[in-house]
Amino acid sequence: MDCHSDADLEAAALDLDGVFSRGFMDYGPHEYLYDDSSVKMDLSFEDSNSNTMPTMANPYHRPMDLGSNDLAHKTRKNKEDKYCGVCGDRALGYNFDAISCESCKAFFRRNAPKGLEYFKCPYEEKCKMDVSNRRFCKRCRLRKCFEIGMRKEYILTEEEKLRKRQRIEENRLIQKIRDVDKTKTQSGIVSTSENRLRALEPDEEYMIDEVVGAYRQSLEVSIASELPKDKPQMHMKDLVNIAELSVRRVIDMAKKIKSFKALSQTDQISLLKGGSIELLILRSVISFDKEKNQWLDPLDSEDHSMNMANLQEGEGATLFAEHMKFTKSLAIDLKADETMLILLLVISLFSPDRPNISDKSYVCQEQEKYALLLLRYLESRYSPYTVRAIYPKLLMKLTDIRDLNEEHSHVLLKVNPEGIQPLMKEVLDMNLKDTTGANCDSPM
Repeated sequence: MDCHSDADLEAAALDLDGVFSRGFMDYGPHEYLYDDSSVKMDLSFEDSNSNTMPTMANPYHRPMDLGSNDLAHKTRKNKEDKYCGVCGDRALGYNFDAISCESCKAFFRRNAPKGLEYFKCPYEEKCKMDVSNRRFCKRCRLRKCFEIGMRKEYILTEEEKLRKRQRIEENRLIQKIRDVDKTKTQSGIVSTSENRLRALEPDEEYMIDEVVGAYRQSLEVSIASELPKDKPQMHMKDLVNIAELSVRRVIDMAKKIKSFKALSQTDQISLLKGGSIELLILRSVISFDKEKNQWLDPLDSEDHSMNMANLQEGEGATLFAEHMKFTKSLAIDLKADETMLILLLVISLFSPDRPNISDKSYVCQEQEKYALLLLRYLESRYSPYTVRAIYPKLLMKLTDIRDLNEEHSHVLLKVNPEGIQPLMKEVLDMNLKDTTGANCDSPM
């Protein structure tokens, strides 16, 4: 996919409508970059207003037929009337909050973050800016950009560009699901009654049983070594090692899903490694006991529980607060049940924007399938009115988790890998710092 401008990204990332106000994933691992995507926007608009009506003598006569030359001249004149406030070259419109040409737009994006102090003027800062000499003095050109009102805070960072590209893809996914739903509604497959639930089809029940069964069977996975949680002070390194059991269970669950097993081993590993933190966070919501304010899987004893004090010590106050906000928004505010959370976990697992994925089309197809399956599950339990209210909110939680993933990643970068379990070093890509040369005995 081709690169695109900030204006395109801004336009394409706008709300789909009403409740679909955001994308639902945002991924930012350590050094990985998502492939550039292109969203080509048609920015040319024709004036359709006219008082001329078609006559009975010529019912196919259009208002545009009268005065079409004037209209073309008007459209051309409007484009020609825009001139860059920096160099006077022809401009298409606003860039960074001021009318500027494409050349000055690109110049501003590259140089504004450096600031005026970075450049020196060889001509006593009296350079005249026009099309022919705009390249001669960067300081005077940049100063003129600021003078006409161009704002450097509108320049997107690489992470923000990545996030917007992903939101474009996510919005397309949501729109595609809605289009499928609309088609079925029009064909009479989905009931139009606002109070009638939609029963699950046999194939939908089968897919739900498969992923829920895979999750529950994964709870039987255990490890021989136990890490003490009664230390005087819990650190992030301790949390990473404690999370090893959860990682093994996520891997075991994934390998019990047929559509995941159909992928190449390389793609399986890429999906698990690329989404490891997000999958652990979602899994923590499933294991959260809101009555006791602790995390514990059903088959584990109370000795294995993680309390809020332990988590806060390990993550730090700020990260812990964000983690708890996310957990409670799903478990308490949206009252997401086990099946809803497991489906969200699988949707997150099949993220086509993970690095090093070779069969992206298949992964994208599977993600769409499980996102639609979540919708069908909600329709079998709630009225259409309630579904329209909570379904977009559930999907948008996968955007929130991208932000939370990014914050965890920044903290993990500072963790010394010495003493970290081999599997966790591999999954979290911490081997780069490891000089021991030890091989990872990974179940992936």
